[in-house]
This record gives sequence, structure tokens and C-alpha cells, in this order.
Amino acid sequence: MASATHGTSLREAPPSAGTSFFLLLIAAPCLYTLTHIIYNLFFHPLRSYPGPLLWCMTRLPNDWHTFRGDLFQTIARLHNQYGPIIRVSPNALSYANSQAYYDILAHKPGQPEWPKDPAKQNIPPNGIPHILGADKENHARYRRLLAHAFSEQGLQEQQGTILQYVDLLIERLGAKADSGEVINIVEWFTMTVFDVIGDLAWGASFQSLENSQVHEWIGAVYANLTFVMMSGPLRAWGLGGVMPRIMPKAIQEGRVKSYRYMKERLDERLKVQTARGDFWDRVLIKSKDENAGGEGMMEGEMLNNAAFLVLAGSETSATTLSGAVYLLCKHPKVMGGLVEEVRGAFDSPSNVDVRSVSQLKYLDAVLEESMRIYPPVPTPSWRIPPKGGAMACGSFVPEGVSVNVSVVAACREPSYWHRHNDFLPERWLDDAPAEFANDNRAAFQPFSVGTRNCIGRNLAYAEMRLVLAKLVWSFDLQLEDKKTGDWFDQKGWGLWDKKPLYVRLLRAHH
Repeated sequence: MASATHGTSLREAPPSAGTSFFLLLIAAPCLYTLTHIIYNLFFHPLRSYPGPLLWCMTRLPNDWHTFRGDLFQTIARLHNQYGPIIRVSPNALSYANSQAYYDILAHKPGQPEWPKDPAKQNIPPNGIPHILGADKENHARYRRLLAHAFSEQGLQEQQGTILQYVDLLIERLGAKADSGEVINIVEWFTMTVFDVIGDLAWGASFQSLENSQVHEWIGAVYANLTFVMMSGPLRAWGLGGVMPRIMPKAIQEGRVKSYRYMKERLDERLKVQTARGDFWDRVLIKSKDENAGGEGMMEGEMLNNAAFLVLAGSETSATTLSGAVYLLCKHPKVMGGLVEEVRGAFDSPSNVDVRSVSQLKYLDAVLEESMRIYPPVPTPSWRIPPKGGAMACGSFVPEGVSVNVSVVAACREPSYWHRHNDFLPERWLDDAPAEFANDNRAAFQPFSVGTRNCIGRNLAYAEMRLVLAKLVWSFDLQLEDKKTGDWFDQKGWGLWDKKPLYVRLLRAHH
């Protein structure tokens, strides 16, 4: 009888305080997580939008693919599966819809703009946003100061500088052709456009072409971008403190080198007070006496804008040129058409200049189709609706929701493009075949739209036309297919992480 009583008392004994606290520690986060999952799936304002279940439950998949560097491609595949508007995290929408460019990114008179999502912006170390991340007022000031440098007139003033480096590229590649050496042409395009933009943005080139070697700063700036993009998800999860432990040492050192080098180059440019025909002539005039008039830039603003312009003003051109060469080599018929146009238009490469090369219609079509197949900027900056929410593609988007356009998906959307996966430059010609009559060209916006579209569009087209025209006039290109592999199998952190593209050059016979 006593034994039974003793057993009953054991079963009814309450857990100790320590045990209760331990159970609470386990239960609390589980309950918190479960509550959020239930809310995200059944009560969140975005609950009606399609998307993968796990992505709708938690931002973990989105952050994981951001960290891995395959978010662009993954979201494009999800659009193919779920449709043109999808939920890619509990509080984020992705659009593969041509109307989204205008509803979200374009300027609409009388309506407030959709501002950049502050949670997705990465402020430089000195705390001053550059032109990409600046608020509306500062963005307008930066743009006014730089507008002339990127205008048609400014481009004519810069033509001599641009041609100097393009001609040096052809000279260096000629030596490689004579030696029979296989080259990674991505490096040579990168050297060229960085030398051009370095001269225009900082008053001196990187001397990469002169030395036939990619400058160390170029690797440092890519390392910095990778650091920023990979660290974003970690910071969002409160794991910023682990970044120094898990980030590759080269990436961390590259970030430090990048900013040190930028400061040195800007200091050198500021010592030159005479006009050079570069980005800073008019900026410096407006910025006298430490920007006393408020219309110019402070030194910290110049530093960050110069760094951004060097990256943005070179990366798009180098990426498109690399993609175009790969696609041309994989499509000999298209290459033949381009060679015929370029060599038929000029009896000497010295006749190729900014104005004359802009008349080559098939060359432009090749560049457009290359950017459709392989968008140089895979995604614009994330936005949020203005206060109170706004309409996008016929549906209301609540305030605070993060939205973006998947350029990769929009440029391959089957309902927008006839033979959407094929490289067909003729679709862009004024007299395009009738089969392309229903192509939705509004879905193709490689330089974005609105007041925040790419300010360097004119410079990018000038560089790409000049380089590609002089390249195919001077050489026949042969792709080293086995050594290159599937060149489009790339990762990306903000921009594409381009793999080597191996080609052999043969001097053209005229």
C-alpha cells in the first residue's frame, strides 16, 4: 500500500523550477517561429500571391540563395513555375512583367516614387550613400552634376580618351594573335573598360592594358561587392559578428584595399584644377570652398560616387561584350552577318569612331540580343511602395513590402518573346521578320527606366560598339569550347561572377 502511494506521489510531483525554465527556453522560440509561419501563410497581406511554400513561410531560402550567389537564376526558374508575379519571401514580391518596370520604377507625374528599400541598401563605410542608394533629393543633385559628362556632347568630348584605350586593346590583342596564344577575353574587356572609366572618373587609367595585366584594384572592388552581398543575409539574421570568421580572407582584405585605393586616386584627381574633359570638371566648379553653395559634392560624396561609377560604368560593358563574343562564337551564322556588316562599312579601323559605328544596325541588334539573353544587370535595386501602398500590375501592394523585377525572367518570358531561348539578333532590326512582330520589347530594359535609370547608358553603348566593331574588323575569333565549357553557368552577387572565356584570335584578311 505504501509502495502504491509512493508511486502516485512521484507521478503527481510538479517539475522543478530548473526543468520548467529549460522547457520554456525550448518552447518559446519554437512557438514564436510557428506563430510567424502561421501568420505568413494564412494572415499576411501577401498570402494570396503564388510562390514556393517554404519561401512564403520564411526568408531563409531567399537569403540562402543570395549567399550562394544563385538567386537570379533561381527566381527566374520560380517564375517559370509559378507565373509572372511571385512571392519570394514572406514580405517580398518578384515581377517578370513588362508593366512592372513602369508601375514600380518609372517616374509618374503627380505620383510619389517607389523609394529604394532601406533594408536592402548597403551604405559605404563612410556612411554616405552614392548615386544608386541616395534619397530622391540627393540623387537629383548628383545626377545634375554628372549629366553633362554622360550626355551626347560629353561623349564627343570623351571620344579621344575612349578610342585611345580601344586602339591599345586591339594592339595588344594583335600581339596575342601573332603568337597564337589562347586568351581569356573577359580579362581583356575588363582591362579596357576599367582603363577608360578610370581615366574619366579619377583622372588616370589603371594602366591595365599598358601592362597587359588586370589591376589589383579591379579584383578588390569585386571582392568588396561580394562581401556586401554575402554579408547582407547574415546581418539580417543577426549574425554580422560571424562574418570575419566565415568570409574568405581575400574578400575581406579586398574590401580594405578597395577603399584605400579609391581615396588615393581621388586625392590625386582633386589636385588637378584644369579641365580634363572627364566626369569631374563641372563637379569641381560647383564644389568650391567645400561645397559652400550646396550645389556640388563634399569630398566623401565624390569618393563614393567615383567608386560606384567606376564599377557600374565598366561592369555592364565588359559583361555584355563577353556575353556577345560567347554567343557569336556559338552562332557562326550571326558572326558572319556581323563581320560582313563591319568589314563592309569600313576600309580601315581608323574610320571607326563613336558617330560612324552608331550607324551599324546589325551590330546594335547583336548587342541588344546579347543583353536579352544575358542581362548585364540581372536585377535592379529593390523598392518599396510609397506611404500608404500603391498599385502594381493591377494589384495593390501594401506599404513596407519589398518588390523587384526579375530581369533574367522578363527577358526570357515565353509569352513575350518568340523563340525566347534562341539568340536571334534579327528580332531587333527595323525590318525584322514577321515572326517577331509580337515580341514585347517593353520587357527589355537593360538600363532600367525612370529618373533612376542608368546615367551611363550612352557611354556603355559607345564603348561596346567601338570594341566589338574594331575586334571583328581586325580578327577572326575561335572559341576554345572544351576549355571554356558552359560559360553561362555562372554565379552572381549583385553582378555576374564571370568565368574565363577562352578564345583564339586570327588576324583578319581584308
